[in-house]
Amino acid sequence: MSCATHPQLCREAEYLLKAPMAAPPESGWKIIKLPYQAWHLQGVWMTVPGNPQSSKAAWAQLLSFLKANKISVPFDQIKEESIEQWCAPNPKRCRGYRTKAWRRAKGQLAWAPARWEWANGLLVNPEDPGKALEEIVIDLTARIQGPDGCVLCAGHWAEVLAKHPIPLNPTLEQARHWLVDRHNDTREGLLPTAYAEVASKFKWV
Repeated sequence: MSCATHPQLCREAEYLLKAPMAAPPESGWKIIKLPYQAWHLQGVWMTVPGNPQSSKAAWAQLLSFLKANKISVPFDQIKEESIEQWCAPNPKRCRGYRTKAWRRAKGQLAWAPARWEWANGLLVNPEDPGKALEEIVIDLTARIQGPDGCVLCAGHWAEVLAKHPIPLNPTLEQARHWLVDRHNDTREGLLPTAYAEVASKFKWV
């Protein structure tokens, strides 16, 4: 890659995968999927050899291919699609990454942070931890599926509940751990919040 052929990339920071999986993708950094403006060339693109060893090299390879075929695509679009490819299979490998589904839903669940605060507060000293969890799940499910929710979030929430149903007759500690774990399940692309951090904030004793 040279600054003469790709001046924008010389100003662009290298994109690095983060812990805990910092190795490059198996395909190298090659961008597999072409932008929609060049879909008709997808078959040709897949025959182009190469296993770029850095994100800049991958961007340069695709930009050169598009330029040779007289196709102009905003670089930000190329960058977004490539990061989606590298990170979507395992969001935890890219700290701070948000899936497209998460970004589309962002802003639609403005009530969510306050509701999680409410849920954690409900487990400070409940008479029946199991019933408290049921109340939390019923409330959150209704909100996610309601007019202020989102279809993508509702589907994800349903999958989480199916995989991790409310425990039967849980102790207070079990209920608390279940809630913290489910909260982490729904925080796509973010590092999990430690149980001790939540317990300290809400004074769970």
